[in-house]
Amino acid sequence: MGAGVAGDATREREATLGVDRGLFLLRYVSGALGGPSPVAIVRPAEGFHSLVEILSSPGVVNGFLSGPGECAVIRAEKPARLTVRIKASAADGALDASFRVEPVSGASQPPGVADAAPDTRSSPYQLVAHVARRGDLAVAPGVWAAGPDAPAAIEGIGILGALPEGVEVEIQPLVATRPPRWLDWAPPGGFVGTRGRALPLAGLRFRLSGARAGEFRISAEALFLGSSIMSRSGREIDFVSPGGNDPLVGLRFALLPEMEGTINEGFVAPAPALAEAGVAERQKEPRIRVFRASAGA
Repeated sequence: MGAGVAGDATREREATLGVDRGLFLLRYVSGALGGPSPVAIVRPAEGFHSLVEILSSPGVVNGFLSGPGECAVIRAEKPARLTVRIKASAADGALDASFRVEPVSGASQPPGVADAAPDTRSSPYQLVAHVARRGDLAVAPGVWAAGPDAPAAIEGIGILGALPEGVEVEIQPLVATRPPRWLDWAPPGGFVGTRGRALPLAGLRFRLSGARAGEFRISAEALFLGSSIMSRSGREIDFVSPGGNDPLVGLRFALLPEMEGTINEGFVAPAPALAEAGVAERQKEPRIRVFRASAGA
């Protein structure tokens, strides 16, 4: 999609996002850092008009958000997709905009990457990591297994539980032998690595498969001993120890709806990521950001 021409008041950008069956609030969180913020129009994506209802305040065109602070109610009978189109409100107006999807009580939207530790019993799937001296540790999507606050060597992992229909996660581990050795790709739902053999992981590869793999992306972060946190996003990602065989001491993983038509890798993430994104980064390129809040947030 073109970047638009300065001075063209009609320039716009568009992203799509997925919602599960349920009731949600879509909030316009923030706009341009300086000058007028763009307006936003939320509509069901092509082919989903019969499944989604979008309501705005009385007197406002349904789905129209004039600026930060406004919101729309989304009622989805079945899993569906929406388009979020932003338009510059002035000839030289910016196109940066951030939105937050909040499930209303009873909604079933899976959470995105989050720092808070939600109840794993209500999570659609879990990351299970075998951590040295701690045993198997199950965490919800987006929650650190070991990690910056409690680093410990991870010897094996698995993604267990109910993934979206038509999506599977395959994992290939790099074992910290000398020299490090890639093992075979594990089948979906399988455990990779070792337990009780003091062989931590020195790397991991993830890839999505299945009929609906193109509708999702992996968002993950990894921490290796003596290194800074690595972040990856995509349908196929990898992490490798910078030192070759330094152990993996932290990992968090989430499966997120793919954002089509976004600018500069726009992403779906929860509200904590909004504070973490620096002002300088947001000034580089206009982008549409959609943040997710888990139920009860």
